[in-house]
Amino acid sequence: MAAVVILSATTVATWLPGRADPASAAATTVNRVVLDDGFSGERGDDPDPGVWVFDGGRRDLARLDGDGRLLLTAALRTARTIEAGYGHAEARIRGIRAEGAWRALGVLDADGRVPYGRIDVLGSDRVGWDDFHTYAIDWTPTTLTWSLDGRKVLRLTPAEKGRPLAFVLNLSSGGFGTNLMLVDSVKISVRMSAPDWKTYTTYRAGQLVAYRNVIYRVREPHTALPGWQPNLVPALFAKV
Repeated sequence: MAAVVILSATTVATWLPGRADPASAAATTVNRVVLDDGFSGERGDDPDPGVWVFDGGRRDLARLDGDGRLLLTAALRTARTIEAGYGHAEARIRGIRAEGAWRALGVLDADGRVPYGRIDVLGSDRVGWDDFHTYAIDWTPTTLTWSLDGRKVLRLTPAEKGRPLAFVLNLSSGGFGTNLMLVDSVKISVRMSAPDWKTYTTYRAGQLVAYRNVIYRVREPHTALPGWQPNLVPALFAKV
């Protein structure tokens, strides 16, 4: 089973006197998958408890069907929140829905509340039981945009910007005509940026730095010397 990884895109580099201005330093941006669940497992098994939290603790409300799908009869959310400011989440879902894409694949803030703010309806998201449909959310620090099969259908401008997010699979309201939801897969990726590694730069533990299109987290505070590239000194750097 896939596991949720919580990532932060915040990076600060301290430069030695006489070196280049950090504002001019090159940066690398990468997309990283932090959750990828195809719901493999035996028929009747629970979804991975390290990834998903059952609604109200009811373990009988979600079961694997043995064919790579999740049978869901109530809300199920990710066990952890994601802190990255930019990302993309999508789920392949089968169910009858008259409206409410934000409920089929929804979000909660770090306090377990539905974010409030201005909602703009961009298109219809009515679907039938005939097939699976791809619900997606693209988020930035200031907006969340829902799409259905590639068509934008809803935009939320939260009143509180840049809050960590948990993601929810939910059929309990909003127009589902059956008491069953089938989920084929869920995938979440985040966009991370970090300054490119430079010699003679002082780094603090926990910072992110990029080298050859790979992002690393600094393990120990140090000033980088020639030959101390992140891929060569695992005592100082860990791949994110």
